[in-house]
Amino acid sequence: MKKKIITIFMASMLAVTSLAGCASSGKENGGEDKKKEEGKSEEGDQEITIWCWDTSDNGKNMNAGFTEATGIKVNMVAVESKDMTQKLQTTLASGGEMPDVAWLEATYRGKLLSLDIWEDITKDPYNFDTSQVLDYLLPLETSESGQYVGPECPSVAGMAYKRELAKEYLGTDDPKELEAMLSDWDAFIEKGKEVKEKSGGEVFMLSSIGAAGQMLMGQSTEPFVDGDKINLESSMKPIFEKLIEMKQAGIVDVLDFSSAEEGASYAGDSDIFYPCANWSVEFTIKPNDKNGQNRWGFMLPPGGPFPWGGTVMGVPKAAKNKEAAAEYVKFMFGSEEGATLQRDCKGNFSPYKPVYEQTDFYSREDEYFAGQDVLQAIAQDVLPNIQGVREPSKYDQDINDAYNLALKTINASVDGSITADELIASMTDELLIKQPDLEK
Repeated sequence: MKKKIITIFMASMLAVTSLAGCASSGKENGGEDKKKEEGKSEEGDQEITIWCWDTSDNGKNMNAGFTEATGIKVNMVAVESKDMTQKLQTTLASGGEMPDVAWLEATYRGKLLSLDIWEDITKDPYNFDTSQVLDYLLPLETSESGQYVGPECPSVAGMAYKRELAKEYLGTDDPKELEAMLSDWDAFIEKGKEVKEKSGGEVFMLSSIGAAGQMLMGQSTEPFVDGDKINLESSMKPIFEKLIEMKQAGIVDVLDFSSAEEGASYAGDSDIFYPCANWSVEFTIKPNDKNGQNRWGFMLPPGGPFPWGGTVMGVPKAAKNKEAAAEYVKFMFGSEEGATLQRDCKGNFSPYKPVYEQTDFYSREDEYFAGQDVLQAIAQDVLPNIQGVREPSKYDQDINDAYNLALKTINASVDGSITADELIASMTDELLIKQPDLEK
């Protein structure tokens, strides 16, 4: 995953609601006592260990609901996402105790999935039912060899906007009218030129080239590496061409993506639109615009919604409590009870298809968004319209590093005086230095 906007380190885990609400929900949705007793392990008390980077009280309360329902205790051990690959490999090599569940974050997932250390939890004796998982997620959770490693909470995005600026410069703050007006990126750029002229160059469509790139990258499904061959000409060049066009049109602010300045821009009046994941509302918009009640709107972006982030739950082959770990995964990601705990304790969306048949399962009017029900919009408008995904690759982290350098180059260029071919050549050179086994 690309470098995240300030204040969202825990973004891929999406959390939001109160602990009190979580605690009461866990009890209300835990089922009858008899059902709980039947769900408890016949082997007595068991405990699974999860390596994760969110050991907050929200997560503990969520896991307490699982323990109440099954009798299986949960021990969370903090491991940074960037350290997960090395820690798993060194622990395995040294004969140390592996976790029962490990979190595989999007940026590092391709490398982690390529390691032959995971159980396929669709097979006996685990039998996780992937037919109940949202279809678009399955390629993101499957290794290149076709092994299904584990589920994740959906992490998807639309676009947030400042209502007052949209009304002033685009004539409306209605999300559906804006979607019709900005139906594709060409229309977005043309409207951006009008905004630039009307504001005297003081108001921009987007806060940064990186914000634009986040959406364009998410909407693209073409692989960056095809087998052992670098495929940037087909996959990355169209993205760079559109970003350069935006830079040349002067419709994007010059802020660095994920910078403190971009964080501060949420409370300002210079930038209209921002990419907005389901976690962005609580971890980006509200912390950065503390007095932003009634100020925001949410819509589908030009080109449609897109995936942004996500964390797979993997069960290592060398884990001691694999069946209990698989029970945890099935409960949290393959049941309505788990979906309720995820929603109420951490604000997570569930991959479990049946809950989306209930149109009010995810629903809450948000005062920051002038009463707009952003949760329902994500559940009913964003998730069903994800058109596809780019499958994980073991080269993702290196590609991400080279891409971020290219973004800085575009941003620093004078009026977009750089070509996509130059950026592709530079990225290719960077990749070949780090991955000499690749071919041009």
